[in-house]
Amino acid sequence: MNSLRHSILYSLNAKQVFAYAIAFASLFFCAGIFFEQVLFFLIPFLIVGVAFIVWDYRILYVLFLLTIPFSVEMYLPNGLGTDLPSEPIMLAITGIGLLLFISRIKEIDYSYLYNPITVLLILHICWIAITAVGAQYPIVAFKYLLAKIWYVVPFFFMPFKLIKSHLESKKAIYLLLIPLMAAVIWVLVRHAGYNFSFRTSNTVVYPIFRNHVSYAAILVMFLPFVYALRKLDIENKTRKILLTLCILILVVGIYFSYTRAAQASIIIAIAAYWMVKWKLTKPAVTLGVIGLFLGVGYLINDKKYLEYAPDYQSTVSHFNYDNLLAATYKLEDISTMERVHRWVAGGRMLADRPWLGFGPANFYNTYQDYTLNEFKTYVSNNPEKSGIHNYYLMIAVEQGVFGLLIFLALLIAALVRGEALYHRIKDEKSKIIVMAALICIVVSCAILLINDMLEADKVGPIFFFSLSVLVVYDVIDNRKEITAKF
Repeated sequence: MNSLRHSILYSLNAKQVFAYAIAFASLFFCAGIFFEQVLFFLIPFLIVGVAFIVWDYRILYVLFLLTIPFSVEMYLPNGLGTDLPSEPIMLAITGIGLLLFISRIKEIDYSYLYNPITVLLILHICWIAITAVGAQYPIVAFKYLLAKIWYVVPFFFMPFKLIKSHLESKKAIYLLLIPLMAAVIWVLVRHAGYNFSFRTSNTVVYPIFRNHVSYAAILVMFLPFVYALRKLDIENKTRKILLTLCILILVVGIYFSYTRAAQASIIIAIAAYWMVKWKLTKPAVTLGVIGLFLGVGYLINDKKYLEYAPDYQSTVSHFNYDNLLAATYKLEDISTMERVHRWVAGGRMLADRPWLGFGPANFYNTYQDYTLNEFKTYVSNNPEKSGIHNYYLMIAVEQGVFGLLIFLALLIAALVRGEALYHRIKDEKSKIIVMAALICIVVSCAILLINDMLEADKVGPIFFFSLSVLVVYDVIDNRKEITAKF
């Protein structure tokens, strides 16, 4: 690649390049006028963009990070949904990543691939492919598999090539932070026009965010990284003040999102910090797993879950946040109880097909036959075509018990190895980035208990980037240890 750049530079001077470019563009502009086709006007700009990407693919990655917070969900005429402009860029980066892997296979540092987090993530994707073969709706399942791949390659694998120290990490975080802050301020300004009412919390975030839940999730997941930037730039007073302001704006955004899970996740994030600091990850994970089994065992014993069936008449939507909190406690909030409605269906589906599940992304098309009328609510016809609202149960239903165990193993490996890495690293700046990634993963784990948005275009990136950070810093630290021994 470098030799190609040098040969082009020496064979053409700036005037020649400019003359050829003008002639080339003029040719297409004339064709556009003659054929009355706008596409001809765009071709020169497209070619210039491709040339820049070929010259240095990192330009595309920078553009990608800048556009993520402003990506908008669009539906094409054929009914397929996409996120513009982020998803086409993800596809391009995935293609570039695969080409780099194939063309430079002898130069690959396999220490990244041998890392348990990487191994488990690859196993997770392979299991998705296996379960897609036997899916109830295989086309939907394979679309999900492809979407998963073009999420994982840009956010998890590409940082292996692009991040070599905390400086590159800082640049990536800043590239995400700047447009995200612009998006949050835009939402808050719109929301202020409605006196920050709970009723309008879902509409003011559209079209940049799908709904107030995904909006709040990205804010609370990104918050640890902004705090990390503040600690890294502690000596720069101007940046420290600006980053403090950014943290306050994010917290205000989370509060006025009126999303219970995100608000609770701020407390969980603080607890996660001390959990890692005090080396309590293994006990916390152990207690969590034990609590999960005891809770599930209690509910299915003698079908005790039927005792929590809602009153159809009193389980309604609430337009006052205080009323919503009270209704949640009393099991009279429609969004909470509709989740239970689908969880019960999911449990019955898992009992029916426990090993391979119904296939990736197949829940919506198959769950209605497994619902119980006792848990039915006013929105059980699911006009939004939303999922099960519990990512772990969704994986179990769609990918079977083995699929759930692989995903849980991935999360546990990330948390346990991440904590060990944090205490092993001697460089304080690197420790700050690793801590931010760990807190983000813990927050993600909490949010996924009542949501299934890991494939959402603004939530998934932060999660997979956090996993990648742990692998990158693990490899970097191991290299230092090897160098020190010699």
